[in-house]
Amino acid sequence: MLSAIVGWTLRFPRLVIAAAVLLLVYGGVVLTHAKLDVFPDFVPAQAEVQTEAPGLTADQVEQLVTRPVEQSVNGAAGVASVRSQSLAGLSVVTVVFAEGSDPYRARQVVAEALSEIGTLPAGVAAPKVTPLTSSTMDLLKIGFTSDKLTPMQLRDLVQWTVRPRLLSAAGVARATIYGGQLRRIEVQVRPNDLAARDLGLSDVLAAVKASTGAGGGGYIDTPQQRILIEPRGQATSAAEVAAAPLPPVAGAAPARIGDVATVSDAPGPLNGDALIMGRPGVLISLSSQYGANTLEATHAAEAALTEMAPALKAQGVTVNAGLHRPANFIASALGGIADDLAIGAVLIALVLFLFLRDLRTVLIAFVSIPLALLTAVIVLDAMGVTLNTMTLGGLAVALGVVVDDAVIGTENIVRRLRASGSGGVIADVIREASVEVRAPVIYATIMLALVLTPVLLLHGLQGAFFSPLAASFIIATLASLAVAVAITPPLALLLLNGARLHDEPAVLTRAKHWHAGRLSRALAAPRWAVGATVLAAAATAAGFLLFNSELLPSFREGHFVLSVTGPPGTSLPVMRDYGRRITHDLLAIDGIRSVEQQVGRAEGGEDTFGTERSEFHVELEPKLPGARQDVIQDRIHKVLDSYPGLQTEVLTFLGDRIGESLSGQTAALAVGVYGADLDTLDKVARQIAAVMQAVPGAADVKVQTPPSTPVVRVDLDFPALARYGVSPAEAMDAVDTAYQGASAAQLYQGLRTVDVAVTTPPDLRQDPEAVGDLLIRSGAGLVVPLRAIARVYMTDARTSISHEGGRARQVVTANPAPGDVARVTKAVRRAIAAKVRLPTGAYLDYAGAAAGAAAARRELLFNTGVATAGVVALLLIAFRSGRATALILASTPFALVGGVIAVGLTGASLSLGSLVGFVTLFGVAARNAILLISHLDHLMEAEGRDWSLETVLLATRERVTPILMTALVTGLGVLPLAISTGQAGREIQGPMAIVILGGLVTSTIASLVLLPALTWRYGRPPTR
Repeated sequence: MLSAIVGWTLRFPRLVIAAAVLLLVYGGVVLTHAKLDVFPDFVPAQAEVQTEAPGLTADQVEQLVTRPVEQSVNGAAGVASVRSQSLAGLSVVTVVFAEGSDPYRARQVVAEALSEIGTLPAGVAAPKVTPLTSSTMDLLKIGFTSDKLTPMQLRDLVQWTVRPRLLSAAGVARATIYGGQLRRIEVQVRPNDLAARDLGLSDVLAAVKASTGAGGGGYIDTPQQRILIEPRGQATSAAEVAAAPLPPVAGAAPARIGDVATVSDAPGPLNGDALIMGRPGVLISLSSQYGANTLEATHAAEAALTEMAPALKAQGVTVNAGLHRPANFIASALGGIADDLAIGAVLIALVLFLFLRDLRTVLIAFVSIPLALLTAVIVLDAMGVTLNTMTLGGLAVALGVVVDDAVIGTENIVRRLRASGSGGVIADVIREASVEVRAPVIYATIMLALVLTPVLLLHGLQGAFFSPLAASFIIATLASLAVAVAITPPLALLLLNGARLHDEPAVLTRAKHWHAGRLSRALAAPRWAVGATVLAAAATAAGFLLFNSELLPSFREGHFVLSVTGPPGTSLPVMRDYGRRITHDLLAIDGIRSVEQQVGRAEGGEDTFGTERSEFHVELEPKLPGARQDVIQDRIHKVLDSYPGLQTEVLTFLGDRIGESLSGQTAALAVGVYGADLDTLDKVARQIAAVMQAVPGAADVKVQTPPSTPVVRVDLDFPALARYGVSPAEAMDAVDTAYQGASAAQLYQGLRTVDVAVTTPPDLRQDPEAVGDLLIRSGAGLVVPLRAIARVYMTDARTSISHEGGRARQVVTANPAPGDVARVTKAVRRAIAAKVRLPTGAYLDYAGAAAGAAAARRELLFNTGVATAGVVALLLIAFRSGRATALILASTPFALVGGVIAVGLTGASLSLGSLVGFVTLFGVAARNAILLISHLDHLMEAEGRDWSLETVLLATRERVTPILMTALVTGLGVLPLAISTGQAGREIQGPMAIVILGGLVTSTIASLVLLPALTWRYGRPPTR
């Protein structure tokens, strides 16, 4: 069949080449329209449910809001885990679905489950499922500052003009606003005037609600037309609200709201704020839609911002649009890998020319690169896979491999044409030469794809990252096989027909003579090969055991995320003051381009912080090398360490997101404490944190759920309530109105919606000791101070309460360096086991990068074991000989030891990327061994040679050129990646390339020296 396919292509060579040209053109079109992103979607399908509960403490939120939401979603179909966090005024429940779940279906399941929730407490908003976003989430952070506009005016401009336009940009899922002052109309009741008119807060609330409204008026049908009736009775300003009447009081003159309250535009309660380059401003954070093209979405948002720029400038607004722009990293990473691909291709072309010494012959072999890579792009695009650093990295690693098939076929065609001279029909010579090497090449290529299958089948985070890499590698490799079968022979026929073939380079001829002499001596005493194989296997195993391991390396994004947390209960003004000083210190570091701080939280935002916690986004100057970014990170640590009262950590943005997907925490190591009451969990967590701080390398140790914060507690006295005729609801509503503000109505001012809230003057809301003086009016008209019907006292309460799987938990985190995570995790485990005595019922679990790396290694090893069985079966089918199979597998440890040496010399850790490199190296080494053993069989079966030392030497000599060529082109293909290790976009592929590059050296030695010695010592004539 193979001979028939090659023969058909040789009968219609121009038709085949025309089809290849069309494939190139179509592939180029697909490439220009392909979706681009930095990484594949690595966060499993999940939905986050946020419920605003104004005025409730964390304990109340947990009991009244979080638990009902958890119970409603826990039994939903496909749910893998449920995490929650209860904060003052907010409940956040994160529902994670089983791997492979459709995110849209998952959100529908959550929405249906939420409909089963019973009635939540009055004042609690309906639970909302946050918008579906991409794994990286952030699209663009834009800062707005102004010397002309007030904070309230600036917030109005951003919220009602800028935000809607940005949300309309293609690919934008969410626009979250921090900072400024949110406008609302406040009805600030004066208690003395209220008491003088014998009115209560409930009367003012009723008056405000009645002061405005919107409704329809129906219509009138005349004989000719229908005329609508539009009643307009809605207040549109603070003055109109103040003019609204109060409920009448018997014996008193009519009164207006303005007679007992000051009505004005005022800033609403702030849960968060923002600083832009150290200045107060408004920050808008854009998130990208799930599956959106990040670069296109960024350009669309920036185009919308550019449209508004003249109007913003005219109003005195300064726009800083580059506070965080992930598209910079995407462009840098993809551009870097594209450069590596181009450089590798040029180096491969030079090697081919040095060996083949003819441009036409080089073209025959080289054309397989664009054809194979573009075929892979077409297939990946059809599968819905984005072009990202992992898929492009797979193509870059495959660069040298995809040309191997064509190199082997082209070299054999040229060698046979030289041998035949002018005595044979060129088409027959090309067909026979192609078929001669094609069968073993097919087996070798299938085996290489089979070896990469364990990577393709990985699950979880590691699967999300590495499966696309393996898929692109396998597709490109199989495409290269198709090119070698269908394109190389007809192209050789068209280009080499009548051409004068150059002799083999003299340097290569001398190298073969030198190799033959050394190989003859090696074959004279072949037992050394067994010892070398055993030693190589032992060294490889020792390297795997001794090297530090890591799941994923640090990413050089040119952007850092700084978490800065003050003592519980720290106010917004204090955190803003910290922010100004920290921003000043950070901007003094050479290489930092911009700094923004977001404090607390925004409604519907992804970060649900209290006012004591803030996050800085630090953008670096573009195109800084990885070493320089490491220096800047160290200086950032020093700046933060100069503020001893703060808990801090420094992460890259992707590190932050990856950590959250592994453990729900942003840190690389998370120790969860479960199984006891909250007070006991807090105590154990503090003990664990103290132990972890003493472990070398455990940086940024902190308890994630902070300790308690001061609160004013109001315990109602029910006998006193009955004595004064005050109901519990009246007392609690009065407290909520006075200090939180009761939202009574909404006004519509053009496109804006403004809340109207009833509250008390600010000077009555500043002294905690004065809470007991709040006057409460009963339904019967009796006015009493709050302290007469309740116990009012200062105490402590929790700032947040975390659950996982319905269990209360406390978490202690740390951020070791990526290459040190496994060692630090082991040391932490030992230290905690030795120094922390857990109470009865309490237990721990360890999550984060180390646990993820261990799980990935176990899965990869299991998959590799299964794939190895498949490789053995394939080799037995191909050679029908257990000896040949054993010889091929025996040569691979010597190839792997080169990768171990490369890892040791570069001081790298054994990352998952390195392990994937070893898997790839195993396939490349076995491929060369297959070609040598199969050629030895060909000499004896097809050419009738005897089993002898001369035959083994001849088989090896005739394989020297293709083995050297394939080793060089594969090595040069990954060389740019290896040199660029640690730079943007090559953080994962770089360690792979280093392993492959080091292993190719020993693999070539194994193929040309070790395997022939083992074959001569243990091989036998084929029995087929």
